Amino acid sequence: MREISRVLFAPLPIMLAGFIMALVGILCALVFVIQKPWIGITFQFTDTHHALAVKAIENPALKSKLMVGDVVVGLSLDGIDRVHSLTGFRPGVEPPSFSSYAGHNAYVQAEGEVSAYLLGSLVNLHLLDGSMVPAILSDSRPVTSLPVDFWLFNSFGLLAFIIGLGVFAVRPKELAARWLGLSGSGFFIATLFNSVYLSRELAWPADQLLLLSRMNNIGLGVMLISLLALMTSFPRRLSVVSNPLMIIVVAVLYQVNEWMQWYEWPLHAYYMPIFILYILGVVVAIYQWRLSLRNPIDRAALKWMLLTIFIIMGMGLAIYFVPIAIIGRAIFPQWAMVGIASLLYIGFAFGIVRYRLFDVQRWWLNIWGWFLGGLSIVLLDVLFISFLNLQPVMALGIAAILVGWVYFPARQWILQRLSYQHGAEQYQLFEQVERMAQAISTRDTNAQWQAILVEQFAPAGVKVSSNGSDLVQMNQHGAVLSVPLLQGDGILELTYPSQGRRLFSSEDRVYVQNLLQVSRRIVRVHEGEFQAVRLERQRIVRDMHDDVGGHLLTLLRQAPSEHYEQLVRTAFGSLREAMQAMDEESSRVLLDCLDDWKEQLESRARMSGVSLVWQQAVSADDKLLSVRQAINISRILNESVTNALQHANPTTITVTIESSEDFLSLKVINNGITTGHDKREPTRGRGLNNMLTRAKELEGELKFSIQGDKASIAAIFPILR
Repeated sequence: MREISRVLFAPLPIMLAGFIMALVGILCALVFVIQKPWIGITFQFTDTHHALAVKAIENPALKSKLMVGDVVVGLSLDGIDRVHSLTGFRPGVEPPSFSSYAGHNAYVQAEGEVSAYLLGSLVNLHLLDGSMVPAILSDSRPVTSLPVDFWLFNSFGLLAFIIGLGVFAVRPKELAARWLGLSGSGFFIATLFNSVYLSRELAWPADQLLLLSRMNNIGLGVMLISLLALMTSFPRRLSVVSNPLMIIVVAVLYQVNEWMQWYEWPLHAYYMPIFILYILGVVVAIYQWRLSLRNPIDRAALKWMLLTIFIIMGMGLAIYFVPIAIIGRAIFPQWAMVGIASLLYIGFAFGIVRYRLFDVQRWWLNIWGWFLGGLSIVLLDVLFISFLNLQPVMALGIAAILVGWVYFPARQWILQRLSYQHGAEQYQLFEQVERMAQAISTRDTNAQWQAILVEQFAPAGVKVSSNGSDLVQMNQHGAVLSVPLLQGDGILELTYPSQGRRLFSSEDRVYVQNLLQVSRRIVRVHEGEFQAVRLERQRIVRDMHDDVGGHLLTLLRQAPSEHYEQLVRTAFGSLREAMQAMDEESSRVLLDCLDDWKEQLESRARMSGVSLVWQQAVSADDKLLSVRQAINISRILNESVTNALQHANPTTITVTIESSEDFLSLKVINNGITTGHDKREPTRGRGLNNMLTRAKELEGELKFSIQGDKASIAAIFPILR
């Protein structure tokens, strides 16, 4: 992915500059229109009289002279007897809607002739009943007299322009983004000039109408050819037909032909090239579709883009251009076609979010969020000053407060909804780092690392590979995120986050890379601590072996009797267990432990004159116990026998040890309980508390009970190895 740092200007200033330029263009168009001579009448062509009927009267001076429905059949100037007939003249017709150059030229000329009567200060309106109404022309027209279409066209054009500019601003080096930006600009140019001449009251001079109409056509041509060029560049660049110079040459020839009227296309002189561009778009789309056959990511993005272009452009052709070409008139008004066409750019905006068109995603929305936030403050500020007559400082303060309270929470909610960054997918760096730190003590860092990533992104699939880079990488256009393991070689390949509802973004990659670096540092710090502890334990074990072991060996050789010799041997066993416990890596076979425990208890029972019954039902597989497990269980057994000998007069002690796949259970029962014990609530002395503590350390349970003259201790522990 190319770095944004190569962008010469930041996206937001570019968008603000473009927005201001567009507003200036719209303001110029507004000034141009309202400075035109104005009669104050809305005319409508009537098929009954083939002339102009009065639809509405905005000029107060004419309301007493004219009535809605009056038919105006001609114009004349004061002092000149010649009357210019308006029979057959249709005001407000789109000049390129004529199917031939001749029809186009004739209409422009006719409108120019009518406009010649509107250059003075007074024009006479000749009505169908033979009467004449003098009308004083105003040098300008009020803004409220402008048709709604003027504002709709400029709103649609501004929306398309800003969306295209927004993509170009963040991806100025991308050819596809350039074409989209140019297409949005062409759309804005077309709607801007179209909004000007569609606002004419009756007629404008031929040269002005022709220039405005051709500028509209240029804008339309730029938009359509840029869209075709975009399809040749995204998702795969078709080098044969995507050469910008060749496309520009074709666009220039197309426009020069219309200006010079060299070649007249069949069916419709102006709209036939639009149909041809649409057909060429279909051909390019089919070719791109075939190229994306083995690339589902390209195909998903292409599917969205093609659906957006062809459905919306197809609707525009169907409701406006095709009817004009075939029956000579549109089915729907022109503003409807322009509104539908503007949906094309809104579709691109959604495609950017859903399919990462042009490789921009969340941060593109963030830029839009800040842009619209600033724009909201400005618009509210102007609104409060203009309509509520507030002081500028107060208006700015109220606007900032309203935007802060309303807009920014709404923006955050929309961002979360659009980018799927909600719920489990919120970045939680601190919590996840803490979890990794806790996992280190269990030596299960890679498993915990995988669990965190899965919880974070909810991928559709996870695979562990043996080879890979040491860096987090985004592959297959965001379908796969390759993440190194924390320890050892190998990588985790996460595919399709959010269960396939979105793609990985560069923001995801940066976040995981940062989390990986922090986690690795923590692992290294803990490894250093473990290594220091391990070295210290080894030193202690050596000292215990050399010093304590040496002294015990001397005592064993000088033991005066078998009794003392046995005590020394017991001390030797405890020393050996303690040294083994210092080594966390060592373990013991369960069956060997059972033999040792049985021998120890039989020896103690024999010395105390008590019968020991040993019952063992343990599978003969290779179950292992950690040294710590073995020591704790041994201490519990010995403490059980000690309690029996100390607090009762047993004749028999029965030890039962059983095992399952994952658990080891033991039960020690002795008789000889005297009547002095509280049978319902046995006293918890130090020995019993120690046994409970050891059982808890083993993550097991231990219960002590007295039934009749018998006391029993039952415990169960998980076998960890």
